[in-house]
Amino acid sequence: MNALLLLAVILLLVLIAGGVIYAYLYRFLFKTAHNNPQNFLRNANQTGKKRILFAGDSLTCGNMSADYTKMVADKLGENYEYINAGVNADLAYNLWQRLDEIIACQPEWVSILIGTNDANATLFKENQAVYQKLKKLPQPATIFWYEENLCKIIERLQNETPAQIALVSMPVLGENLKHKANAHIREYVEVVKKVAQKYQVDYVPFYEKHVEFLEQKPGICKQYHPNHKLIELAMFQRYILRRTWDEIAQTHGFHTVTDFIHLNSVGAKILADLICEWIEGKTKF
Repeated sequence: MNALLLLAVILLLVLIAGGVIYAYLYRFLFKTAHNNPQNFLRNANQTGKKRILFAGDSLTCGNMSADYTKMVADKLGENYEYINAGVNADLAYNLWQRLDEIIACQPEWVSILIGTNDANATLFKENQAVYQKLKKLPQPATIFWYEENLCKIIERLQNETPAQIALVSMPVLGENLKHKANAHIREYVEVVKKVAQKYQVDYVPFYEKHVEFLEQKPGICKQYHPNHKLIELAMFQRYILRRTWDEIAQTHGFHTVTDFIHLNSVGAKILADLICEWIEGKTKF
Protein backbone atom coordinates (compact mmCIF):
# COMPACT_ATOMS: atom_id res chain seq x y z
CA MET A 1 0.00 0.00 0.00
CA ASN A 2 2.81 2.37 0.90
CA ALA A 3 4.56 1.58 -2.39
CA LEU A 4 1.37 2.29 -4.34
CA LEU A 5 0.88 5.55 -2.45
CA LEU A 6 4.47 6.58 -3.18
CA LEU A 7 4.01 5.77 -6.86
CA ALA A 8 0.79 7.80 -6.97
CA VAL A 9 2.54 10.78 -5.33
CA ILE A 10 5.43 10.56 -7.80
CA LEU A 11 3.04 10.43 -10.77
CA LEU A 12 1.11 13.39 -9.40
CA LEU A 13 4.31 15.41 -8.98
CA VAL A 14 5.38 14.54 -12.53
CA LEU A 15 2.00 15.67 -13.87
CA ILE A 16 2.16 18.92 -11.89
CA ALA A 17 5.72 19.61 -13.05
CA GLY A 18 4.73 18.86 -16.65
CA GLY A 19 1.78 21.22 -16.39
CA VAL A 20 3.92 24.00 -14.95
CA ILE A 21 6.53 23.61 -17.70
CA TYR A 22 3.86 23.56 -20.42
CA ALA A 23 2.22 26.70 -19.01
CA TYR A 24 5.61 28.43 -18.83
CA LEU A 25 6.37 27.62 -22.46
CA TYR A 26 2.84 28.41 -23.67
CA ARG A 27 3.14 32.00 -22.44
CA PHE A 28 5.83 32.64 -25.06
CA LEU A 29 3.16 32.20 -27.73
CA PHE A 30 1.55 35.44 -26.52
CA LYS A 31 4.73 37.32 -25.65
CA THR A 32 5.86 40.18 -27.88
CA ALA A 33 9.26 41.80 -28.29
CA HIS A 34 10.36 44.40 -25.72
CA ASN A 35 10.63 47.01 -28.50
CA ASN A 36 7.10 46.43 -29.78
CA PRO A 37 5.04 49.37 -31.15
CA GLN A 38 3.11 49.92 -27.91
CA ASN A 39 6.29 50.20 -25.85
CA PHE A 40 7.90 52.40 -28.48
CA LEU A 41 4.95 54.82 -28.49
CA ARG A 42 4.80 54.82 -24.70
CA ASN A 43 8.48 55.66 -24.34
CA ALA A 44 9.08 57.62 -27.54
CA ASN A 45 11.26 60.69 -27.33
CA GLN A 46 12.62 63.03 -29.96
CA THR A 47 15.96 61.39 -30.73
CA GLY A 48 16.02 62.49 -34.33
CA LYS A 49 16.86 58.93 -35.37
CA LYS A 50 15.09 57.36 -38.31
CA ARG A 51 12.81 54.44 -37.52
CA ILE A 52 12.94 50.93 -38.92
CA LEU A 53 9.87 48.78 -38.24
CA PHE A 54 9.76 45.04 -38.78
CA ALA A 55 6.20 43.71 -39.24
CA GLY A 56 5.37 40.03 -39.20
CA ASP A 57 4.75 36.86 -37.23
CA SER A 58 6.89 34.61 -35.00
CA LEU A 59 9.80 34.77 -37.45
CA THR A 60 9.96 38.49 -36.66
CA CYS A 61 8.92 38.43 -32.99
CA GLY A 62 12.07 36.47 -32.24
CA ASN A 63 11.19 34.42 -29.16
CA MET A 64 10.39 31.23 -31.08
CA SER A 65 13.12 31.76 -33.62
CA ALA A 66 16.57 33.29 -33.93
CA ASP A 67 16.07 37.07 -33.91
CA TYR A 68 16.97 38.49 -37.32
CA THR A 69 15.81 41.96 -36.23
CA LYS A 70 18.56 42.05 -33.59
CA MET A 71 21.08 41.00 -36.23
CA VAL A 72 19.94 43.94 -38.37
CA ALA A 73 20.24 46.31 -35.39
CA ASP A 74 23.68 44.98 -34.51
CA LYS A 75 24.88 45.49 -38.08
CA LEU A 76 23.35 48.93 -38.74
CA GLY A 77 24.16 50.31 -35.31
CA GLU A 78 22.69 53.04 -33.11
CA ASN A 79 21.84 55.55 -35.82
CA TYR A 80 18.35 54.07 -36.10
CA GLU A 81 15.45 53.21 -33.82
CA TYR A 82 14.21 49.64 -34.22
CA ILE A 83 10.58 48.61 -33.69
CA ASN A 84 9.57 44.96 -33.66
CA ALA A 85 5.94 44.47 -34.71
CA GLY A 86 6.08 40.70 -34.90
CA VAL A 87 3.34 38.64 -33.23
CA ASN A 88 3.50 34.86 -32.97
CA ALA A 89 1.15 32.85 -35.19
CA ASP A 90 -0.23 35.93 -36.97
CA LEU A 91 -1.74 35.73 -40.43
CA ALA A 92 -1.96 38.70 -42.80
CA TYR A 93 -5.47 39.40 -41.48
CA ASN A 94 -4.14 39.76 -37.91
CA LEU A 95 -1.37 42.10 -39.05
CA TRP A 96 -3.92 44.23 -40.90
CA GLN A 97 -6.02 44.43 -37.73
CA ARG A 98 -3.16 45.94 -35.72
CA LEU A 99 -1.97 48.47 -38.29
CA ASP A 100 -3.08 51.48 -36.20
CA GLU A 101 -0.20 51.11 -33.74
CA ILE A 102 2.25 50.46 -36.55
CA ILE A 103 1.16 53.57 -38.43
CA ALA A 104 1.35 55.62 -35.21
CA CYS A 105 5.10 54.87 -35.07
CA GLN A 106 5.56 56.73 -38.39
CA PRO A 107 8.58 54.67 -39.47
CA GLU A 108 10.87 55.56 -42.38
CA TRP A 109 11.27 51.88 -43.34
CA VAL A 110 8.82 48.98 -42.95
CA SER A 111 9.75 45.42 -43.82
CA ILE A 112 6.80 43.01 -43.98
CA LEU A 113 7.38 39.28 -43.58
CA ILE A 114 3.92 37.73 -43.30
CA GLY A 115 2.34 34.70 -44.92
CA THR A 116 4.00 31.62 -43.44
CA ASN A 117 0.96 31.02 -41.23
CA ASP A 118 -1.46 31.77 -44.08
CA ALA A 119 0.29 29.11 -46.16
CA ASN A 120 0.57 26.71 -43.23
CA ALA A 121 -3.14 27.10 -42.42
CA THR A 122 -4.16 26.07 -45.93
CA LEU A 123 -1.65 23.25 -46.33
CA PHE A 124 -3.50 20.68 -44.21
CA LYS A 125 -7.12 20.58 -43.04
CA GLU A 126 -6.14 20.13 -39.38
CA ASN A 127 -4.04 23.31 -39.53
CA GLN A 128 -7.00 25.34 -40.78
CA ALA A 129 -9.11 24.67 -37.68
CA VAL A 130 -6.21 25.37 -35.29
CA TYR A 131 -5.44 28.77 -36.79
CA GLN A 132 -9.08 29.81 -37.08
CA LYS A 133 -9.63 29.19 -33.37
CA LEU A 134 -6.26 30.43 -32.09
CA LYS A 135 -6.24 33.68 -34.09
CA LYS A 136 -10.01 34.30 -34.04
CA LEU A 137 -10.28 34.43 -37.82
CA PRO A 138 -13.68 35.54 -39.20
CA GLN A 139 -13.36 33.07 -42.07
CA PRO A 140 -11.20 30.12 -43.16
CA ALA A 141 -7.80 31.14 -44.49
CA THR A 142 -7.37 31.09 -48.28
CA ILE A 143 -4.70 32.35 -50.64
CA PHE A 144 -7.17 34.88 -52.06
CA TRP A 145 -7.90 36.26 -48.60
CA TYR A 146 -4.17 36.46 -47.97
CA GLU A 147 -3.69 38.59 -51.08
CA GLU A 148 -6.64 40.80 -50.14
CA ASN A 149 -5.24 41.47 -46.67
CA LEU A 150 -1.73 42.06 -47.98
CA CYS A 151 -3.08 44.66 -50.39
CA LYS A 152 -4.99 46.42 -47.59
CA ILE A 153 -1.83 46.52 -45.45
CA ILE A 154 0.21 48.13 -48.24
CA GLU A 155 -2.51 50.64 -49.10
CA ARG A 156 -2.75 51.93 -45.54
CA LEU A 157 1.01 52.13 -45.06
CA GLN A 158 1.42 54.03 -48.32
CA ASN A 159 -1.40 56.43 -47.53
CA GLU A 160 -0.65 57.04 -43.85
CA THR A 161 3.13 56.79 -43.40
CA PRO A 162 6.25 58.16 -45.16
CA ALA A 163 7.77 54.68 -45.09
CA GLN A 164 9.78 52.96 -47.74
CA ILE A 165 8.14 49.53 -47.80
CA ALA A 166 9.55 46.10 -48.55
CA LEU A 167 7.60 42.87 -48.87
CA VAL A 168 9.79 39.94 -47.83
CA SER A 169 9.13 36.48 -49.24
CA MET A 170 8.62 33.68 -46.72
CA PRO A 171 11.22 31.00 -45.93
CA VAL A 172 11.08 27.40 -47.05
CA LEU A 173 8.84 25.08 -45.00
CA GLY A 174 10.99 22.22 -43.78
CA GLU A 175 14.10 21.86 -45.90
CA ASN A 176 13.06 19.33 -48.54
CA LEU A 177 12.55 21.51 -51.61
CA LYS A 178 10.66 18.74 -53.43
CA HIS A 179 8.03 18.31 -50.73
CA LYS A 180 4.51 19.57 -51.50
CA ALA A 181 4.83 22.11 -48.67
CA ASN A 182 7.31 24.06 -50.76
CA ALA A 183 5.24 23.87 -53.92
CA HIS A 184 2.50 25.33 -51.74
CA ILE A 185 4.67 28.08 -50.23
CA ARG A 186 5.83 29.09 -53.72
CA GLU A 187 2.23 29.96 -54.59
CA TYR A 188 2.21 32.41 -51.68
CA VAL A 189 5.61 33.78 -52.67
CA GLU A 190 4.15 34.55 -56.10
CA VAL A 191 1.37 36.51 -54.39
CA VAL A 192 3.98 38.54 -52.50
CA LYS A 193 5.76 39.33 -55.76
CA LYS A 194 2.49 40.23 -57.45
CA VAL A 195 1.44 42.62 -54.68
CA ALA A 196 4.90 44.23 -54.53
CA GLN A 197 4.72 44.89 -58.26
CA LYS A 198 1.14 46.15 -58.10
CA TYR A 199 1.93 48.76 -55.45
CA GLN A 200 5.50 49.47 -56.61
CA VAL A 201 7.08 48.54 -53.29
CA ASP A 202 10.39 46.74 -52.85
CA TYR A 203 10.59 42.97 -52.86
CA VAL A 204 13.18 41.19 -50.68
CA PRO A 205 13.79 37.63 -51.99
CA PHE A 206 14.31 35.68 -48.79
CA TYR A 207 12.62 32.56 -50.14
CA GLU A 208 14.86 32.54 -53.19
CA LYS A 209 18.05 33.00 -51.14
CA HIS A 210 16.91 30.30 -48.71
CA VAL A 211 16.39 27.87 -51.59
CA GLU A 212 19.77 28.80 -53.07
CA PHE A 213 21.47 28.06 -49.75
CA LEU A 214 19.75 24.68 -49.30
CA GLU A 215 20.54 23.60 -52.87
CA GLN A 216 24.23 23.81 -51.97
CA LYS A 217 23.84 21.47 -49.00
CA PRO A 218 24.69 17.78 -49.51
CA GLY A 219 22.41 14.95 -48.46
CA ILE A 220 18.66 14.73 -48.03
CA CYS A 221 17.01 17.65 -46.28
CA LYS A 222 14.15 16.97 -43.89
CA GLN A 223 10.67 17.46 -45.28
CA TYR A 224 7.89 19.45 -43.65
CA HIS A 225 5.49 17.80 -41.21
CA PRO A 226 2.33 19.49 -39.82
CA ASN A 227 2.77 18.10 -36.30
CA HIS A 228 3.55 20.89 -33.81
CA LYS A 229 5.40 18.57 -31.43
CA LEU A 230 8.77 19.58 -32.84
CA ILE A 231 7.98 23.24 -32.16
CA GLU A 232 7.12 22.39 -28.56
CA LEU A 233 10.29 20.32 -28.25
CA ALA A 234 12.39 23.17 -29.62
CA MET A 235 10.84 25.58 -27.11
CA PHE A 236 11.50 23.14 -24.26
CA GLN A 237 15.14 22.85 -25.25
CA ARG A 238 15.55 26.61 -25.64
CA TYR A 239 13.87 27.85 -22.47
CA ILE A 240 14.20 24.89 -20.08
CA LEU A 241 17.47 23.29 -21.18
CA ARG A 242 18.93 26.66 -22.32
CA ARG A 243 20.25 25.31 -25.60
CA THR A 244 20.93 27.64 -28.52
CA TRP A 245 18.75 27.67 -31.63
CA ASP A 246 21.71 26.30 -33.59
CA GLU A 247 22.18 23.39 -31.19
CA ILE A 248 18.47 22.61 -31.45
CA ALA A 249 18.58 22.74 -35.26
CA GLN A 250 21.54 20.36 -35.29
CA THR A 251 19.77 17.91 -32.96
CA HIS A 252 16.68 17.97 -35.18
CA GLY A 253 18.72 17.49 -38.35
CA PHE A 254 18.26 20.90 -39.99
CA HIS A 255 20.63 23.39 -41.61
CA THR A 256 18.64 26.64 -41.27
CA VAL A 257 15.54 25.99 -39.14
CA THR A 258 14.80 24.44 -35.76
CA ASP A 259 11.37 22.86 -36.27
CA PHE A 260 10.32 23.00 -39.96
CA ILE A 261 9.32 26.69 -39.66
CA HIS A 262 11.42 28.79 -37.27
CA LEU A 263 14.94 29.96 -38.05
CA ASN A 264 18.25 29.22 -36.42
CA SER A 265 21.06 31.79 -36.69
CA VAL A 266 22.06 30.56 -40.16
CA GLY A 267 18.59 31.16 -41.61
CA ALA A 268 18.17 34.40 -39.68
CA LYS A 269 21.48 35.76 -40.99
CA ILE A 270 20.44 35.19 -44.60
CA LEU A 271 17.35 37.29 -43.91
CA ALA A 272 19.13 39.96 -41.85
CA ASP A 273 21.77 40.49 -44.55
CA LEU A 274 19.08 40.97 -47.19
CA ILE A 275 17.20 43.53 -45.09
CA CYS A 276 20.40 45.44 -44.29
CA GLU A 277 21.22 45.59 -47.99
CA TRP A 278 17.74 46.90 -48.70
CA ILE A 279 17.86 49.59 -46.00
CA GLU A 280 21.34 50.72 -46.95
CA GLY A 281 20.35 50.81 -50.59
CA LYS A 282 23.27 48.62 -51.61
CA THR A 283 21.09 46.19 -53.53
CA LYS A 284 18.15 46.99 -55.76
CA PHE A 285 15.82 44.01 -55.51
